[in-house]
Amino acid sequence: MMVRRATLIGGVLLAAACVEQVSAPGHCPSFCPSGQIEIVDTVLRDVISRDSTFRGYVTALHAPFLLAADLPGFVDGRPIVRFNGFGQRFVVSTADTGAILGADSARLELTVARRDTGVHNLTLAFYRLPITIDSTTTFADLAGPFTDSLVKRVNLDTLLARPGRKDTITGDSAVVDTVNHVLVLSLKFDTAAARYVGTDSGTVAYGVRVSADSLASIAISKTLAWQWYLRVDSMGTSVARTPGQLGFAFASFVSDPPPPPVDSTLAVGGVPSARSILRIAFPRFIRDSSQIIRGTLTLVPSAPAQGAPSDSFVVEAHTVFTDVGAKSPIILDVTRTDTAVIRVGTSDTVQIEVTNLLQFWASDTTRATTLVLRAKEEATSFSLIRFYPSVAPAFRPVLHITFVRRFPFGQP
Repeated sequence: MMVRRATLIGGVLLAAACVEQVSAPGHCPSFCPSGQIEIVDTVLRDVISRDSTFRGYVTALHAPFLLAADLPGFVDGRPIVRFNGFGQRFVVSTADTGAILGADSARLELTVARRDTGVHNLTLAFYRLPITIDSTTTFADLAGPFTDSLVKRVNLDTLLARPGRKDTITGDSAVVDTVNHVLVLSLKFDTAAARYVGTDSGTVAYGVRVSADSLASIAISKTLAWQWYLRVDSMGTSVARTPGQLGFAFASFVSDPPPPPVDSTLAVGGVPSARSILRIAFPRFIRDSSQIIRGTLTLVPSAPAQGAPSDSFVVEAHTVFTDVGAKSPIILDVTRTDTAVIRVGTSDTVQIEVTNLLQFWASDTTRATTLVLRAKEEATSFSLIRFYPSVAPAFRPVLHITFVRRFPFGQP
């Protein structure tokens, strides 16, 4: 208990001070808080509306990886790549420029950035493609070459099992990078597989198909390098020349079936990547007059998440600078981003903790109360999930909020 004391000295009243008397009975002055902390836990079922999905944020051409997949019933993905050549002539020396006669062989270096190590007999098959491939090329356009133009096949399990991870017959080799968790391949293409055609300036194009004993899905880094081993005419003599490595001139991937059209469900992921926008009527009595302790966004999948088992992914919830529909600029701030892991093949209810986002809205009431759901690493896999929208009453998104009402302090 706190008690006021004053002392009279020489007729002057000194300032009072509070001292504590532990043995005295409890007594609350009038300026002490008069109420109790009240914690409220509520589920808001009707605050989310005008939700919609938009697709095309990251396309195959701009994806960070080349995706190859053999997922029956879902998608067949095939990387396509083109390398330009050196033209019809090659500088042999400062005094000699000779015609390129052809190539003895070539070597392709590529990095497998993601693969399922539990899959057996993972195989890459390379096909010769028309050198005219570009961003408008479709899966159907390449049906013929992917059927009758096979030039090389590599079983990764067999290659990795060889001594030193080198195949002395084919010239292929592999390096397992345990630091970056990638597989670096160096693959030899013989004269038949790597044809240097002078009239095409030495340009070549290839497509890749992946297969395995079960579902197959890999991601190839866009760091491919092509090395020619040329034969050049030097004053009537054929000489060998090894020019520098070439980077790709074009790299993308095609897939079938095409991405499904946008419908009423809320889609996240896939290629081209899809995002969903949720507009929330944040109650003013919570936003202005309470302290938010916790917020959870609950979403019900309309179907199991699609993809390969190894391609589980993370969904992020972002706030936006302003709500302008599909082009709403999201706020890229880890303190204002909440996430949830999506397991491929499951249809369990997804809960995203959005406490940080709600607290941000409460601290700045001028912000648009709009959420954007997107894959954390867009277009890095074909994985896709769809949620029920707000127009589905029984399965609509809901917001679960726990907050503390404003504390009713007393008057002195």
